[in-house]
Amino acid sequence: MPSEKTVHVRQWLKHGKHRNRVLLILLIIVALFVTARLVDIDQYLRLVRRWVWQFGSWGTTVYVVLCTGATLMFFPGSPFTILASFLFGSVKGFFTMVAATTVSATPGFLAARYIARDALEERIMKIEGFKRVKTMVEENYWFAIPFVRLVPFFPFSFNNYALGLTRTSFRKYFLMSQFVFIPMNALMVFGANTLYSALTGGEISWWMAGGSLVGVTHY
Repeated sequence: MPSEKTVHVRQWLKHGKHRNRVLLILLIIVALFVTARLVDIDQYLRLVRRWVWQFGSWGTTVYVVLCTGATLMFFPGSPFTILASFLFGSVKGFFTMVAATTVSATPGFLAARYIARDALEERIMKIEGFKRVKTMVEENYWFAIPFVRLVPFFPFSFNNYALGLTRTSFRKYFLMSQFVFIPMNALMVFGANTLYSALTGGEISWWMAGGSLVGVTHY
């Protein structure tokens, strides 16, 4: 007889969205290993590093600005998070991306709250499920904001604008978002470094690399 835990896993995988996410993560892992065997990754990383390092001590600031601009235009932030590990190292890359996600989340929220509220509200309120999410955030912000950040109902960039349409204060939005930004960036930056070590040197921590890829699907 299968255990209760096994039954729950099977039921979870039966859901099409969950099954597709697992398949996507497995495909990404396979694609990365194949790419690593065919392409000289270090060569391309050296080119990117030279470009960033030409800014000297301003390199991380330039990187944060680029990441912020990209996410404001609804580009995914995951490539920036992964690349930060390779450009700046795990520790510096982690702090750079915590700053980047925090800065990225701020103008979207403020724009929706004070500048383009009517235009954004007209579009976003029509999206299925948003009204329920809005109510949940306003009634239980301490739980709902981290939940919305972790569970990918909507992309990271969309959440920044959408949460600005709620009645939640900026202070609450900022603090509750950090409960996700800090651990998620740690998982993705350190996980990316682990995955890079696996691709180039054959050493791997599967739980860290897998966790990093799961994070990619959320951001």
